[in-house]
Amino acid sequence: MSHLIASTPAPLIVVETTADRAGRAVPPVWPLASSVAVNPFLGQTGESLATAGARLARVAGAAVTMPRDWYRESISSGAISDEDLLAAWSNAPSHLRPSDLRALKAAAASDAPKPIALPTIADLAAEISGIDWPGLIAERFGAWAAGYFDEGQALWAAPRGRSAYAAWRAVTTHDLTPEIAGLSGFTLHVSEAPESAITAIARIADRLAVGEEAMETYFHQMLMTLGGWAQYARYKLWQAELAGGSDRTITDFIAIRLIWEEALFLRYGAEIADRWASVRAGHAAPVEATADLMTDVILQEAAERSAQRALASTLAEGSTWALHDRPLLQAAFCIDVRSEVFRRALESVNPRIQTLGFAGFFGLTTAHRRFASDVEELRLPVLLIPALRSCSGGPDLAATDLSARVKARAKRAWGRFKLAAVSSFAFVEATGPIYAGKLVNDALGLHRASDPNDPAPQLNPTLDLASRTKAAETVLRAMSLTLGFARLVVLAGHGANVVNNPHASALHWPELTNGPFL
Repeated sequence: MSHLIASTPAPLIVVETTADRAGRAVPPVWPLASSVAVNPFLGQTGESLATAGARLARVAGAAVTMPRDWYRESISSGAISDEDLLAAWSNAPSHLRPSDLRALKAAAASDAPKPIALPTIADLAAEISGIDWPGLIAERFGAWAAGYFDEGQALWAAPRGRSAYAAWRAVTTHDLTPEIAGLSGFTLHVSEAPESAITAIARIADRLAVGEEAMETYFHQMLMTLGGWAQYARYKLWQAELAGGSDRTITDFIAIRLIWEEALFLRYGAEIADRWASVRAGHAAPVEATADLMTDVILQEAAERSAQRALASTLAEGSTWALHDRPLLQAAFCIDVRSEVFRRALESVNPRIQTLGFAGFFGLTTAHRRFASDVEELRLPVLLIPALRSCSGGPDLAATDLSARVKARAKRAWGRFKLAAVSSFAFVEATGPIYAGKLVNDALGLHRASDPNDPAPQLNPTLDLASRTKAAETVLRAMSLTLGFARLVVLAGHGANVVNNPHASALHWPELTNGPFL
């Protein structure tokens, strides 16, 4: 402990609150089964673009605006006018913005320096030792997380029922990889860590002299070094809060990453102490934009004003038919881009055909259970919870349902036997040639998978007339379709068939499966 720094410990409530803020600064990422496009700056929605840019530059070296040559092209082409530039310039703080329009254009003529994140202790240790500690941390953490978050794909599943922090400690105390790489005593260090993640975070922040002012961006940076795993942990918190609960996984991740920092400082502290003091001061400084970043922010706002002006001009052109005329046909499609060709084709046939774009199964927030399945598929936007439930078939199909369950379980058991570590080799030797034709068909796409022939879905429980009427009203109001109805209103959905594609959910019913945008 000779290299650790004594400091005044922060109260646990302060550490916990700060860790929570740092966790919420990370955007969530939905799994492939949902395929939700997420704003990468979702965690900074309460901040200005300049502040968000300063924060992300500090913790990740990430830029929040386009390269300046992109803005230069728009200015030279006239897409961004002087009026746009002046309006954006006037909104910027006077002490950071260029002195006038000419100075702004002169600043735009040169490229801005790329943002560089503050180094972590792992980065500093790597420079001293020549060992890629950040890469090793990412690799070992990813190896553990892939098993911990497994949802049935792995044949040898990781133990369940523990918190992420406890599960990681249980695995890491038996992982000698860090010690082989040069971090001697790491397993002992992990085993002696506090049982509570928050207590561990507070202890390490105290020992590394990370004051309250520096904690938030330092903790945020710890999560950013874990990449998509931290985003998935943020998703777990999002889903838990959506259901009225909570989740501590992302806080556990901060504790896990900090244990690595503490261990590396024990090993290299004497050699990196001065630079680490400078890094701490950088984290403790207020999150404020530089003059270069403010110039980029001004250029971005000018570009947005230009786009808004062009859009307003397009919308002002009006339609070829009056709003009080009754449409011949109204067709509502999913907002998926593949529907656009159908919409434009319909509108080109007759100007009085009106199409609409919508998502989320046209307003019905439904959880659906397929025939002979216990799994509920959420067919609704990710921000909502199901209000209705449906299942394929009904009470009269109970016996058939049981038979189908037995068949499905037998099929899954056969599949596990084919892939199991012990039986897979014998299976290939005994029956492998029989599958040659199937392998060729699948590789060449000669066999088209058929859709499941499930019985007709039914709401459970069945809605009465008043409830169905209310649901219909909700659907139409959600689409802003409240007057001027055509005699024929069409709600058009779509699907897709794919083989061996982990991104299949992006092609299968985007308006039915956790809606595509956030």
